[in-house]
Amino acid sequence: MDSFNQIWLKIKDQVIGLRRDIHKWPEVAYEEYKTQEKIIEILKNHNVDYKVVAKTGVLATVRGKHPGTTVAIRADIDALSVKEETGLHFQSEREGYMHACGHDGHIAIAMGTLLAMLENKDFSGNIKFIFQPAEEKIGGARHFVEGGYLEDISCIMALHLWPGLTQGTIGIKDGVFMASNDYFEIKIVGKSTHGARPNEGIDSIYIGAKIVEELKNLIPREVDPVKGAVISIGSFNGGNSYNIIPEIVNIQGTTRCLDRDLRTFLGKRIQEICTSIGNLYGAKVEVNYVYQYPVTYNYEEINHIIAKEGEKVLGENSVVKLAEPLMISEDFSFFTEKVKGAMFLLGTGNKEKDYTYPLHHSKFNFDEEITLKSGINIMHNSIINILN
Repeated sequence: MDSFNQIWLKIKDQVIGLRRDIHKWPEVAYEEYKTQEKIIEILKNHNVDYKVVAKTGVLATVRGKHPGTTVAIRADIDALSVKEETGLHFQSEREGYMHACGHDGHIAIAMGTLLAMLENKDFSGNIKFIFQPAEEKIGGARHFVEGGYLEDISCIMALHLWPGLTQGTIGIKDGVFMASNDYFEIKIVGKSTHGARPNEGIDSIYIGAKIVEELKNLIPREVDPVKGAVISIGSFNGGNSYNIIPEIVNIQGTTRCLDRDLRTFLGKRIQEICTSIGNLYGAKVEVNYVYQYPVTYNYEEINHIIAKEGEKVLGENSVVKLAEPLMISEDFSFFTEKVKGAMFLLGTGNKEKDYTYPLHHSKFNFDEEITLKSGINIMHNSIINILN
């Protein structure tokens, strides 16, 4: 602990400075050019090997003095389209954009871990640091997996800042950790007619309502109650006049579930239900179902190491074992489909300092020094544990 405190004093200004620079200039998926520049600038200053991946991503490698296994740390780097209202002196300088999901903290913790490893390279093996774009919507993790950048990696770790847990704690969950996230669009093509003569048309709004009703029945009627699954409709658009039945209605929604087979079943059944209802009422129905993020799975042996090091850093009773998986999703799931790994939650909740706003909120913030220091310490120690 004392040795890490000495390391922290050496790297503290760089880590906090990076977090603030990134926070001031948030960039959304595949637009993270200035974010990338800041990351590369530090890597160059410390003579760290790196390569650009997926246009705005960075893959850096720190090599130990002795041969051994290769492990990885992943940090997502994209921001959100949110207008910031924190009042920080380093708050977003880009109107309508903000690091409201803590990715600026993730970047700083990953970079801080890298800098900490450089302080003493007398270890066996290598560490890859994945600064990944486009987590929020597009799934930038795919580029690293499909590009073969994980082929020599034995395990991978990540964390997520979490205001729902008290500062000074971490949350872990073995096995299924987060739900899959899929997206669907439904286009209903009916026949437009005057509202006074619905018999002369094919009512796309009515057909859309029937589809929504049946999709809402799909989970309770066809899915085992003990299996977690959600279907939500987020958009229903059609027509622009009160007395004209429109020709076209567009519906958008999402499915979330905790089981791979169930995920496939839902995708198939949604298409079958929509097509059948369209045929019943004489409408053409097109379904575009996109399988986005798979289920996020945490490996018990990696979690065990994280929990052990977390308790050393944060103290007794600081490790919270989550009873249930989360129905949100993460494209970290692509990594743990390929190699062993785990993501843990780093608690940032602090009522006294008003750090209670949820992720994606315009006032989300965290205790900078405590959070970054503890995150780096846990990551650093976990890496050393695995490599040894």
